[in-house]
Amino acid sequence: MSIIERRTQQQKELADFDDAEIDALLSQLSQSELEELSNYVDPDDSCLPPSERCRYHTEKEPTGPFNRQKLIHYLEEQSKSEKDWEEPVPFETKKRGKAFQPRQVVTEDKDEDDEYSNNTEWDEVLAGASESEMVELAAILGFTGLINQVQYHASVSNKQIDFGGWSAAAKCDPMRVLPPEPDNDTNVDQSIQKLKRNDPDLKALNLNNIKNISNEKFRDLLGALEKNTNLRMLSMANVEFPDSLGEELCQMLSANSTLQSLNLESNLLSGATITRICQTIVENKTMLELRLANQRRQVLGHKAEMAIAEAVAANRVLLRLGLHLSFPSTRNRVNERLRGNWDLLRRKRRGEEISDDAPPMPPPPTSYRGYQGDEKAKRRDAEDD
Repeated sequence: MSIIERRTQQQKELADFDDAEIDALLSQLSQSELEELSNYVDPDDSCLPPSERCRYHTEKEPTGPFNRQKLIHYLEEQSKSEKDWEEPVPFETKKRGKAFQPRQVVTEDKDEDDEYSNNTEWDEVLAGASESEMVELAAILGFTGLINQVQYHASVSNKQIDFGGWSAAAKCDPMRVLPPEPDNDTNVDQSIQKLKRNDPDLKALNLNNIKNISNEKFRDLLGALEKNTNLRMLSMANVEFPDSLGEELCQMLSANSTLQSLNLESNLLSGATITRICQTIVENKTMLELRLANQRRQVLGHKAEMAIAEAVAANRVLLRLGLHLSFPSTRNRVNERLRGNWDLLRRKRRGEEISDDAPPMPPPPTSYRGYQGDEKAKRRDAEDD
């Protein structure tokens, strides 16, 4: 029978006794028997006092209360009185290697009458110059590694400034308070009337940052642009152009044949409207610059970006496209098409013959392996559908 089984059996036998019977049995044991019995008690029993949980018990009488300073003094005296351990290798002070000696520089005395001497009349002038004058001379000669930026610009612009010394600290210029830019004071109603009259002097129209333009005025503007043949540049950035007028905008781009630059950045257009605009300017064949970045929905999705890339790939006129594309495959395809359009423009300027058929473009990827973020792209396409 093992020790654990024996103790388990003893515990079962003791469970049948009451506390009074156990106390009576313990009172009949001697001191040695009690000490032997304590060896069989669990030392981690929380019912026992801490002094009884340890098997080692000293029988020495206490010498007195605990005195920390006296104990430290006794340990120090004992450590001093004991002999140190013998070292296998005795300590000796030895100098190894060669002592450092500074290198002696031998200077040759130059003869003043030597014909190969480099002494000039400027040596005396430089020898008598002060530190500030030397700094100013270094700034004039362009030794930027010896002076700070303020000293250099002061010498270039011929400003009177205290150059200081070689360790002069560069000080920033005081901040210049500039007046705020004036608001756009373009009259929207007069501009619409000029577009309706097909004013030949109106080549560019800037409506940027004009707030509170109603949808009726936007419709009148787009309707006037359908028959206008003189306007070349239209800029309507940050005017809260609504997405509900996207169809009227595409109709205007289909009918207009003279508009070359369109800026609709920082508005409320959706990905579907942006895709429709890019597909419409393919039929337009006059749009050179299109800016549609920073719309309400920053992420277009892979489906919309692929449609935009296909529309741009079929466009042989567009030169600049201001639109953020998230996926590398669509970005590369758009960049290649725009680069090809610039090359076509260069060839036309040189008088080369160009066929009507557009050069073949790389096909779109048939799977989601051509770009990063596969799972994200799938989820965005599912949301668009």
